[in-house]
Amino acid sequence: MLRTLLTSALRGVCRVPPVAPLAQQTQRACFGQLMTIQKQPSLLSAHTLAPASLQLLQLPALGTPGTPPVRSVTKFSLIKGKRKTVKAVLKRFKRLDWGAWIRTHSGRQKKLFKKSNALRRRLRQHVFTNASQSWLLDKMVTDYWRRPKHYIDDPYAPYHKRDEYFATKSKPFKV
Repeated sequence: MLRTLLTSALRGVCRVPPVAPLAQQTQRACFGQLMTIQKQPSLLSAHTLAPASLQLLQLPALGTPGTPPVRSVTKFSLIKGKRKTVKAVLKRFKRLDWGAWIRTHSGRQKKLFKKSNALRRRLRQHVFTNASQSWLLDKMVTDYWRRPKHYIDDPYAPYHKRDEYFATKSKPFKV
């Protein structure tokens, strides 16, 4: 019974969809991991795993197509117990006062000699994120970054107002 629990646990840790060129490398890496575990007699004995079960075990290689990218938020910081801001969001995106996020085109500085002048002009412009992306980015930052910021000579100043749409229209000042 211990043997079946151990092999199923190792299969769960080492499972990755089989990719032809990477399969042999991952099997070797997993075999190396098992050899280090076998040196500890309290965890595994020499007769615990059969050679047939070694072929089923695979370690996930770094950067494999089957692993999703990680966009994690620290739910509780160790010092104050609050959520933390994902710093990559602040580097790549700008939040406007009315709640939209904008970003630049990816790859806008790469291989410009191949791109036409019209494409270069389009790549210099910013792009809005859609509603679901904006909602995700709002969850990845704290309340401080969701509040409007006022900077001197802000190049984004004309874009902070959106009066043509009823939901984001600023209220007129009454005297």
